[in-house]
Amino acid sequence: MMNATTRTGRKLAASLLVGLLSVLMVACGSEGSNDNGNNNADNQKSNNSKKTDTAPPLPSDGRFFANNSPWNTEIAGYTKDANSARMIDLGTQRVAVIETPGQDGVKTVFRRTQGGLAINTRGFAPLVVEADTNGGVPTSLVCRQSDCGDGDPKVPDSLTIPPDTRPNPAYDGWLSVIDRDNRIGYDFWRARRETDDTISYQYAKAWTLGGPGFSKPYSEDPIRAVGARGSGLPLFAGMIDPEQASRGTINHALAIAIPGLARRNYVQPASVTDGVGRRSSLPAGARIRLRANVDEKRVLKGVKHRSAGAILSALRTYGAIVVDRAAVPTLYAPLGTSPKLVGANDLEGISLSDFEVMSLPTIYQDPPLETVDLQGPTGSSTAQSGSSNGTTGNTGSDGGG
Repeated sequence: MMNATTRTGRKLAASLLVGLLSVLMVACGSEGSNDNGNNNADNQKSNNSKKTDTAPPLPSDGRFFANNSPWNTEIAGYTKDANSARMIDLGTQRVAVIETPGQDGVKTVFRRTQGGLAINTRGFAPLVVEADTNGGVPTSLVCRQSDCGDGDPKVPDSLTIPPDTRPNPAYDGWLSVIDRDNRIGYDFWRARRETDDTISYQYAKAWTLGGPGFSKPYSEDPIRAVGARGSGLPLFAGMIDPEQASRGTINHALAIAIPGLARRNYVQPASVTDGVGRRSSLPAGARIRLRANVDEKRVLKGVKHRSAGAILSALRTYGAIVVDRAAVPTLYAPLGTSPKLVGANDLEGISLSDFEVMSLPTIYQDPPLETVDLQGPTGSSTAQSGSSNGTTGNTGSDGGG
């Protein structure tokens, strides 16, 4: 999860980079490219326009974005990456900081986590609400800083949302508002309900719900690459829809956080990363799936929720996309999901070693965080643009920056 200093520094650096990179950047749409690397911006509407009669209706079962979005495509034809086992192994290793009494400074070490798969329904679970529903009230949205998002589509100054909408500031204040009429999803970071009933936030991003569901990499579009997550991906993408899961079917890929998220390296659909793990670990944006030889009966023994079986099926059919880092491998359900529908520990019998990594696409590299400050990344323009060039292999060394 990206902290305020990192996010603000990255945004300031991105703003300063625009002039340097403008000759290299192509015009792009609201949040990303499709599978061919092209953008559908010309076909996407602003948040102020209502859907047309010819527009396909949005699903009501938790599936968003275009049919060919990575979130909605099955992985039956995908091949396992040659370095799958190594990436999975390194993905279990968290960074720990050790202080030695009587000595200056700290030492960082990597420690392997043993926890099984968790499902966040309370802490670090996005609050997801619908706009313009019965009982909703117009609510002012106020940004607490000058740089609040990419502005395309524009985040409005007010949305009609349920009056009891209260993001939890203790857990990054994650809030997603789904506006089905305008086919826009809004992500808010560090959102909170104020005493005057406005909702303030520190960063926001709007996503076209019929679009690809991801942004271009930071090297191609440093302004729009940043999102409410450290990977740049939508908060509401890949969520476990509790009603859908309880019916026994999930028809999209799931979002997963891992302990040892690779630092600097990421692959699409991620557009940035806040990983702090080893460079050759599992990168943000990687797609993983549950191995075929995992004993489903063993995993589900004693589990009462039907949703657990639906989650396992989705992890085999659609897989999971790595979106963030967490203490243990973690999936996400909306904040406040009833424990009668989804159990937080239903799948603790699964470990990260029960997954395999699909063959990685082009690997991109973030600029080192130490080069991002109020003046932007240091060094020449060549070094800046080259620091996030795509490569075709996981070239970073474990000890590198």
